[in-house]
Amino acid sequence: MKSIKLNLRKITVILAALIVITICAEAGDKSEVQTKPNALTKKEIAEGFKLLFDGKTLKSFKGATNDKVLNTCWKVHNGELTCTGRDERPKNLRGSIVTKNQYSNFDFRLDYKLAVTPEGKNVNSGIKYFAYPKTELGLEYQLYNHDAKVQGPHALADLYDLLPATSRKANPPGKWNTVRIVARGNHVEHYLNGVKVLEYERGSERFRAAVAKSKFKNREKFGEAEQGHILLQDHGGGISFRNIKIRVLKK
Repeated sequence: MKSIKLNLRKITVILAALIVITICAEAGDKSEVQTKPNALTKKEIAEGFKLLFDGKTLKSFKGATNDKVLNTCWKVHNGELTCTGRDERPKNLRGSIVTKNQYSNFDFRLDYKLAVTPEGKNVNSGIKYFAYPKTELGLEYQLYNHDAKVQGPHALADLYDLLPATSRKANPPGKWNTVRIVARGNHVEHYLNGVKVLEYERGSERFRAAVAKSKFKNREKFGEAEQGHILLQDHGGGISFRNIKIRVLKK
């Protein structure tokens, strides 16, 4: 009888310990996931990520072709970087912004949110990478309404005008979505909300065949530069970004 009681006590102690461990683990997970916007987790810092947007300034960016677009076509408010509407800026002023640094091997991530617009009106934007200096030209991760009636390669998460994504499961306008672009050498991957939706090799037969049929066909070795800026496209407003971060990868 005594041995049974002792065993029950041991089991009770073990169960209590397991409950405490589980609660602590869940708390740890939550602290990792629920980091405030525009901040890095301890894990991300250890992995080498750097913030490109602190939620307050545009110090990591410059105008792709004109710095006048900073704080006019692009504004920071409530921790969000927003591309303003045409009616909110000086007449005829427009322009994309790029990272001040250029990158070759990288893991780039951000959250984007499309504005809620009248039915039938779509928001068009994009993230360009390996972007050429002093231009708005580069390989583009297309950002578009998830339910827009457009065909690849011009839809959400496509490599714009070149290669279509395989899936486009996204949250609707007004909700945040997460983009990830990984480039290592010539190998590139597109992710949308944690799901890989496209991968390809720059300079491959498939890639060059797509370029040959695109609007970029007359540009020699388009998209094959060793490095380039990362660009946020101004296409008339209606899109906001946050949690913009990058880590440099080894080739």
